[in-house]
Amino acid sequence: MTDMIRKQFAAQWSALPGERSVIAAISTSEVDRDGDVLIPQGCDAADFLRSPTVFYNHDYSLPVGKCVAIRRLDERLEAKTQFAQKPEGHPGPWLADVVLSLCQQGVINGFSVGFVPVESRKPSRHDRERFGPRVRHVHSKWKLLEYSVAPLPSNQDALVQAVSKGIVSKDDATSLWPGLVFSEELPRASKRLVMVMPSMPRSPVDVEGVVRRVVLRSSGRLYDGS
Repeated sequence: MTDMIRKQFAAQWSALPGERSVIAAISTSEVDRDGDVLIPQGCDAADFLRSPTVFYNHDYSLPVGKCVAIRRLDERLEAKTQFAQKPEGHPGPWLADVVLSLCQQGVINGFSVGFVPVESRKPSRHDRERFGPRVRHVHSKWKLLEYSVAPLPSNQDALVQAVSKGIVSKDDATSLWPGLVFSEELPRASKRLVMVMPSMPRSPVDVEGVVRRVVLRSSGRLYDGS
């Protein structure tokens, strides 16, 4: 069986006033950073629509809503995502509420599809004229398996940005995403050491000794060999 492929990009989307929903272009016919093109008209969403759960960042333990409508247009695949209501009695913050708020306020503007190619080709002259010289593969038919709300350019950056804007509290963010790290500014007295090894040497290197010498010299002390 062909492995699932994921494609992530900044989406064109709009929030629906009075609803817990957004309509977004979850895929387009533009060339992505890998040089691939997904033809929207070639999307088969039949299997996906039998269980149209929408996840956060392809984490299948973090569902945030469901797809309630999907349509193929000439240049994009458009979907309506309805975010889940917080269950009565649920303790703490509700991920779907946070993600919906981040989307509405423009902090998160990415969607990502997981799919399996059915028919693919190397670009023809017509493809290059239509999509440009960067195109490497054209997926003319593909099966949609799932799609996710996906922060761009990265999960960490988008969430830290949301906290810095006061959209999400630091306590709520760390409770929903335990691995989230907020880096503090380096003290003025501290120094950052960067070691660059352009190539692997032929003879063994005493890495511990090299690091010790760099640290001692950076603090004004000479390495005495002990």
